Amino acid sequence: MIEEIIYQNYGIAVEREEKNSRYPSFRSGNVIYSIIPLETVEQDELMERQKMSEHLRIQGDQSVAAFVLANHGSYISEADNQLFVLLANEVIEPRRNQKTGRALSIFHAQGRSIDEKITKCARIGQWKQLWEARIDQLERIWRDKLQAHPNNAFEQLFIETFPYYMVLGENAVQYLVDTEIDDYPDTVDSGTVCYERFTQSTWNDERWMKNPFDWVFDHATRDLAEWARDYYQRNIHTYQRGLTQFFQDYQSVEHLSSFSARLLYARMLFPIHYYETVEEYFTSPTESRANELEDTLSLITKSSQQYEHFLKHFYELAEIPAQYMQLPEVGWL
Repeated sequence: MIEEIIYQNYGIAVEREEKNSRYPSFRSGNVIYSIIPLETVEQDELMERQKMSEHLRIQGDQSVAAFVLANHGSYISEADNQLFVLLANEVIEPRRNQKTGRALSIFHAQGRSIDEKITKCARIGQWKQLWEARIDQLERIWRDKLQAHPNNAFEQLFIETFPYYMVLGENAVQYLVDTEIDDYPDTVDSGTVCYERFTQSTWNDERWMKNPFDWVFDHATRDLAEWARDYYQRNIHTYQRGLTQFFQDYQSVEHLSSFSARLLYARMLFPIHYYETVEEYFTSPTESRANELEDTLSLITKSSQQYEHFLKHFYELAEIPAQYMQLPEVGWL
C-alpha cells in the first residue's frame, strides 16, 4: 500500500526496506528515504525545518536529510489517513575516526549563518521559563505525594530527594539569570541549529544522516551540555580524557565566549536527567519501564556526590579559562 503511494506521489520505486531505523525507511538506488509521520501539521514549523535543512545542504553538509517534493506540489502526502513527509539522503560512507567535537562546531557555525527567521522551532532565550515550569510542575507533584504518603519505593525516593534537585534546578536558573545580567553575548552566541538532545550516539549511525525533525533552534551550548552530561553518565569513572578531548576539538574551530561558557555551565547545573526520570514515571509507563525508572532514579541519587565533583571541576576539564574569563563559581559545590 505505502509502496504504491510513494510511487504514485513521488515516482520513486521502493526497492528494499531499511531495518533498525527510527522512522520507516527504504532504499531506492543509492538513496535512503525516511517516512516521517505528522501527528499534527503546523505549516510554519514544517517550513522552518525545511529551510534549516536547505540552508545546511547549501553550506555543503550532504549528510543533512532533504525534503522531497511530491508531484502534487506539496511536501505533505497521506497514507491510511496519516499525513507524512518524505526525507532523502544519499548513502554516505561512515566517517571513521571523525572528531565529534570539531564536526559539531562546524555544524553550529554553518547553522548560525541562516538568514531565515526561526520562531516555531526556537528555544533560544526560553531556558529560564522552561526550567521554572518544570521545577514548579515537579514541586506540585511532590507536595501531592507528600500529603497522600508514598505507596511504592519510587515515590518514597522521590519525596526524599526532590528538595535537593529542586535547589539544584533553582541554582541553574539563578546562574542563567546572572549571566544574562552580568555578561554580554558575542557573535558566537547567536542562535543556531541544535538537537533536541545531542548525545554520544546521535552521529554514530552508520548511515550518517541528520534529521531536521530532531532539531531545535537554540544556543550552541545546548548541544555541548547534553553531550557532556550523556558522556559523563555513560563513562562515570573514565569520562575525564574523552570530555577534555571533545571540548578541545570543538574549540579548534571556534572558541567559546564567556557568555557561552556561563550558559553551558547553567545547563550542566540543571539536573535534567533527574527531572526527566521523574516526569516519565508519573506519565503512567508500563510496569517494566516503571521498574527501569526506579533503578535509574536510585542510580542518579546515589551518585549525586560524584556529580557534584564533576560539576565542580567541569570548567577545568573542558579547558575553559574560568579565572581569565571571570566566571563565577558555585560556592556550595
